[in-house]
Amino acid sequence: MPKKIDIEETRLRIAKAAGKAIAAKGISAVTMIDIANAAGVTTGMITHYFEGKADIIAAALRIPFLNIESKIARLLKKGERDLATLLDVSIPASKLHADDSAIWVNFWGVIAADAEYRKLNRTLHLEGRKIYDHVIRAAWPESEQWPPEIFETVLRSIITFIFGLGAGGVTNRAVWTSSVQRSQLHLHLSLIRGWAEQTASVDPERKKK
Repeated sequence: MPKKIDIEETRLRIAKAAGKAIAAKGISAVTMIDIANAAGVTTGMITHYFEGKADIIAAALRIPFLNIESKIARLLKKGERDLATLLDVSIPASKLHADDSAIWVNFWGVIAADAEYRKLNRTLHLEGRKIYDHVIRAAWPESEQWPPEIFETVLRSIITFIFGLGAGGVTNRAVWTSSVQRSQLHLHLSLIRGWAEQTASVDPERKKK
């Protein structure tokens, strides 16, 4: 009996291979043949599972989110509640996480001139926000009492900072070393947490109930 092919598993395998090909060559330069070679399949098989290059790129860009989400979930399950430790998996401070950041840095380099990619970026950004929203609330239980606008500011600030560390760590490793990335992340989290607590305490009536 022929082996049953799991469609989602095959799509995921091709998407992971596409991510590695993108990290190595860049989104503009990578071809369907490059992706097929990385996945060990034919280009015909790729077109069977994906509508085109943009569809493959979208799937590849979701892989880092899946990786980050699963890594954070494992750390939370072990009882980790230090936010800097939890977010370390989303910055390129180690080779284990650097490839995920490289995919996104490549993507940011092309979205300015491509309306379709800008639209994709907005969609994926909303998906990624959910991961950071969850981990902030898990690590900082006091955030549940912050007014919505304060939490939103904290969430945006942390996401923006992580993206910046990702860009620096991928493009200028000599300056943005692992230790620099981690120390800056600790500093930023400390400052933004202090700001949020101070701002929320100025007008206790505004605290979320």
